[in-house]
Amino acid sequence: MRRIPSYVHTLRSAALFALASTTVASTITTACADSAAARLDDDDGGSPDATLPDASADASDDVDADARAPELVDACTSAGWCAIEVDRTLSFDDLWPLEDSAVAVASREGRSFVLVYEEGSWKSIHELPFLLVSVWASTEDVWVSGAGGYVAHGRRGGSAWTWTDRPLSVSSPVTVVWGTGSDDVYALADSRVWRLSISADGGPSDAAAWSVDYGAASAPEPEVTLSALVGRNENDIWVTGQRGSSPSCGLVAHKTAEGWDTVIDEAPMDFSSCVSSGGGAVLGGPVGKGASTADGELVALVDPGIGVPLSFIRIRHVPGEDVALDLAPRTVSLTSLWGTTSDDLYATRFSLVERGSDIWTDGGAWGVSTVAYEGIPITKPLHVVRGTRSDNVWVAGESYVFHKTSP
Repeated sequence: MRRIPSYVHTLRSAALFALASTTVASTITTACADSAAARLDDDDGGSPDATLPDASADASDDVDADARAPELVDACTSAGWCAIEVDRTLSFDDLWPLEDSAVAVASREGRSFVLVYEEGSWKSIHELPFLLVSVWASTEDVWVSGAGGYVAHGRRGGSAWTWTDRPLSVSSPVTVVWGTGSDDVYALADSRVWRLSISADGGPSDAAAWSVDYGAASAPEPEVTLSALVGRNENDIWVTGQRGSSPSCGLVAHKTAEGWDTVIDEAPMDFSSCVSSGGGAVLGGPVGKGASTADGELVALVDPGIGVPLSFIRIRHVPGEDVALDLAPRTVSLTSLWGTTSDDLYATRFSLVERGSDIWTDGGAWGVSTVAYEGIPITKPLHVVRGTRSDNVWVAGESYVFHKTSP
C-alpha cells in the first residue's frame, strides 16, 4: 500500500464549509440529434401504432403497447435533455451507453427486460421472470446480472441474440457486471471482485469459470462490504466500499498493470472513529458511488460517518508514487455519478439531475441540469446517469429515459 502524504489531513477540515446550492439551467437551443423525444406529461394514452419492436424468441411477452408514451414531439429541455419514447410502465434500472445506441435493463411487476435502443426505437432482446440490476455492453455483447449470483451473456449474431447463463457460485446479488472487452469481464458480488476466466481463443468459453480477482478467495471478509466497481481498461479498475459497521470506515482499491493496490484502508476504533492501516489520511466514512474520470483517477461519494459529513473524494494513484487526494463538500446523497472529467460531473438524486463544475475549488458549484420540460416536474426516481463523452450522456429511471447530445 502507498502512504498518503500527511498534507491531505488538512483537506477534510477545509472542505467542511456549507455548500450553497446554485441552480443553473443554461439555455440550449440545439435540437436533439438522432434522438426520439416524447412529451413529459402524464397522459398514458399512446398512439395505436407506437408498438415496441418484436422481441427475440426467448422474450415471449412483448412490452405492453397500450401504456406507451404519446406520439413523438420535440421535447428537449433548456439544458439539452431530450426524452426518449418509452413504455412508461417500465422502470429503467440500469443503462449502458454506446456510441450510437444504448442497452438497458428495465423491470415491471417482478419481470425484467433487456432492451436495445437503436435507430430511434427500443427492441426487447431478452426477458426474465426476476429482477436484473446491472448491465454492461459492447457492440456485439451484452452482460446482465441480478439476484442469487445470476449473470448472463448475450451475443449478437446478425439480427438474433444468443444467451448463455454465466452464474457465480454465490447466493448474494451480483450488483455490478462490467467489462473491458468481450474477453475480459468482471462482477461485484459477495464483497469480492470476480473475473471470468478467459479461454485460449480469446473469449469466454462454455467451460469458463469465475475466480476471485480482489478479496478473500475462500470466503468474503466478514467486515468488508464493496459498493462500486468502475474502470477504464484492464489496467485501471477501481472498487469502493467499507470496513466495519460501528462505525463504517472507508475502503478503496485500484488495479493497475502491477495488480491490485488498496489505497484507502480504514478500520473502526473504539466504536467512534476510524484509523488508517497505512497511517495516511482518514476519510471516516464508507466510500460509495464512484466514477473513473481519467487514467488513474477516481471520484466517489464518501458517506457520512460519526462526526464526519457527506463529501466527495478525488483519488489519483500511480504505482510507485504517493496517492493524491482531494475532498469537496456535498449536502445531499445521490443515486448515480458519472463525468467526462473530475471537473465536469453529473449526478442523479430522486427526480433531479445535477451538474458539478470545478467542485474542488472555492468557485466550483453544483447546479440543476433540468430534465423538466417547460416546467413540468418529473416525480419519478432516476436511477442512473452515464455517458461516453460530453455530447452523449444518458439518464434513466422509472418511466423515463433522457439523452443529451449537446456538451
